[in-house]
Amino acid sequence: MRITRRGLLVAGLAMPAIRSAGAQEWPAGRTLRVIVGYPAGGPTDLVARLVAEGLREAIGAPVIVENRGGARGSIGAAVAARAEPDGTTLWLGPVQTQVLNPLLMRNITYDPLKDFVGIGTVAALPNVLVVNPSTLNVDSVQELIARGKREPNELTYGTYGPGSSPHMFAVVLQKVGGFEALQVPYQGSAPASNALLSGEISFLFDNITTAAAQAQGGKVRALAVTSQTRSPALPDVPTMAEAGLPGFDLNFWFALYAPARVPQPILDRLRAALDRVVASPEFVRQLAARGAMPFVVPATDLQGFFATEARNWAALVRDAGLQPE
Repeated sequence: MRITRRGLLVAGLAMPAIRSAGAQEWPAGRTLRVIVGYPAGGPTDLVARLVAEGLREAIGAPVIVENRGGARGSIGAAVAARAEPDGTTLWLGPVQTQVLNPLLMRNITYDPLKDFVGIGTVAALPNVLVVNPSTLNVDSVQELIARGKREPNELTYGTYGPGSSPHMFAVVLQKVGGFEALQVPYQGSAPASNALLSGEISFLFDNITTAAAQAQGGKVRALAVTSQTRSPALPDVPTMAEAGLPGFDLNFWFALYAPARVPQPILDRLRAALDRVVASPEFVRQLAARGAMPFVVPATDLQGFFATEARNWAALVRDAGLQPE
């Protein structure tokens, strides 16, 4: 895949364009944009570019990725929410912006439920529980838990800030494992990962792209992945359930949205196009190369899925004692 400096995807998946009634009216002559609330190169951006690449072929129109980073993704979400609901502006929203931000931020300027309509879920990206073997000699999740019970609040864990996925996963680990550790927040994945490598923290739920490379290089020890099934990026690493924590069932998912009030015929065509994208073997292969996995919820079940996710994450936020900032 080749990406220009401006984000225009110029290499596509080999999928036939979808033809349907009204195809001449939309998106004839139009360029679609997929807004991402994070800088280029991060997990959400990578997933968005794969989706945009597939949509370009499926719809038969140019598709660009536009990065609007800042405020935990909420700046980009607000831009997408205010866009004209004509089907030419789409939003690639992860669980962070669609579920966690409303729970953790007081003054967000978008409503995930009212301002967007779901086109479909596309992928899930597991985190990996990792330790630095040179500073914490544990070989399994159960050994980590036992160490935490023996030495309350002596273990430390890195996060990307309160409410980030590493924080929420660590909260669940402590809850189901029955121990307490101290949070050390960092400004993103790279600083947290570096802190683990330097021995500043005891463990980290790192993103799989970084963690897989470091584990394969022997720099960290991967204890478990947070997905429901093993990751192709780390096939020998157990899931949290396999590691003895069956109650650990969380997905860090990504979904594609359109602004609310998009006409139904356009929404239907976008959903049909996305269905072809996520079913493509090439899309699945590209996801796997980045440590992600397909995650598809049928369109008829989307609203129920989003509502369930909101309840589940809200319970975790309460358990963590977090308050909106």
